[in-house]
Amino acid sequence: MPAYSIWIAATLFIIAAVLWRPLERDRARVRTAFGLLILWAGFFLFAAAASHWNSPTRVATEIARTLLVLAGIQIGFLVVFDLVLHRVRLPKFASEIVIVAAYIAALFQLLNRLGANATGLFATSAVATAVIAFALQDMLSNIAGGITLELEGGMERGDFIRCGDYSGFVQHVRLRHTAVTTADGDTVILPNSLLMRSPVVIVSKFHRHFIPFSMPYSRSPQEIIEAIELALRSSPLPGVAWEPQPQCLVQELSPGHIRYTAVVWLTKPGLDVEPISAVLNRIYFALDRAGIPVGEISYLVETRTATPQAEEASPADILRRTPIFRLLEDKDMAELAAKLHRLSFAPGEHILRQGDAGDSMYFVVAGRVSIAYRAIDGSETDIATFESGDFFGEASLLTGEARTATATAISRVTCYRLDKSGLQHTMERQPDLAEDMSVIMAHRQIELAAAREKLDRETALRREAESQTQMLARIRRFFGIGSSSAGI
Repeated sequence: MPAYSIWIAATLFIIAAVLWRPLERDRARVRTAFGLLILWAGFFLFAAAASHWNSPTRVATEIARTLLVLAGIQIGFLVVFDLVLHRVRLPKFASEIVIVAAYIAALFQLLNRLGANATGLFATSAVATAVIAFALQDMLSNIAGGITLELEGGMERGDFIRCGDYSGFVQHVRLRHTAVTTADGDTVILPNSLLMRSPVVIVSKFHRHFIPFSMPYSRSPQEIIEAIELALRSSPLPGVAWEPQPQCLVQELSPGHIRYTAVVWLTKPGLDVEPISAVLNRIYFALDRAGIPVGEISYLVETRTATPQAEEASPADILRRTPIFRLLEDKDMAELAAKLHRLSFAPGEHILRQGDAGDSMYFVVAGRVSIAYRAIDGSETDIATFESGDFFGEASLLTGEARTATATAISRVTCYRLDKSGLQHTMERQPDLAEDMSVIMAHRQIELAAAREKLDRETALRREAESQTQMLARIRRFFGIGSSSAGI
């Protein structure tokens, strides 16, 4: 065998090694090229050994030469179709047909060099042709299916498909088969003939999904629907489309309970376990905030049973720890504590959003809350993180101004909300409370402004004094109270 074949083999090996990293999708062909080169090396050594012992080497030499040609076909295929023509987007079956034709031509050349009349054999033997066609009918059917899939299009790499009992993400479409990866990470090889005989569903990128749950008849369906839709639309959920917006519908009036369904559009077909869990989690917290009992579906009853809960601070204790209410007496503190509303929020859920109107504030009992400010250019800055004992939203409660930042639950958050209506009577009886509140309010607002505008200390102090004067006037105006003897 000519010595230059060694240099050819070495060159092909180097090219295959260079192509290994950039051609990640077609590494199977690179591995095939390596395998053919290894086989060539085996036959080359066998032919060399036979020549040393004066044994016939023609068959081994011709087979080695053919293996080298096949390896060159594989590597040439990768260079031409995957590197040079990758932007042309040729149908996959075209490249497959080219390589199959090249393989057949190399095989015919091998037979001719060995003295066999391969052309005459296949042309004159009708029986052999029929036997071969019958034996290869499945493969021919798969090849025909692969060509049809490529010509008609509609199914691309990354699509999530369902075919019979199988479903998964399309990895590639070959002449004979289509490979899909299931949501569990398994790879399924589907014959193209199966795809042509069976209905194939290509799941849309935005896929509608129904998430059922049940509630007792004692609650108004409209109340439940409004609570669920408000929670699902108030803040984004991972894997759930913002548009079309989620809905809550009555699905069935069953004995003992009403069956509802949350209709959401999922954006990750095949990976819907986590989004569905997030939706159910959001539904639970929405019902909890609305004071609607959530019972196990198979044991739904019309009454709520008391469940032991971990000991936590009382509403009055929470108010005592809040600086803006430090002048309240015990009687007033107890009266105000009775006006608090206990709420719970799921991780990732917005408690309030920047720019929204509001007239309430929140006291954190448990969990962590992130406060973030969104600038005009869309950039977002984290201002603070509040935990148990902290409060936020007091600017809207005391002045009615729009929310100046967004509060988002980092973990499960339990908090109390105080509305303007709950504070109105206290402010009317104790107008001096407005001045104390304005001092605390001005300080917190300047902290927020300093974080946004990067103010120096002197400027911050000057603006804090100005802000306190303006804040006091706004609080009195919002609650309709007059100036006190200590007024401005």
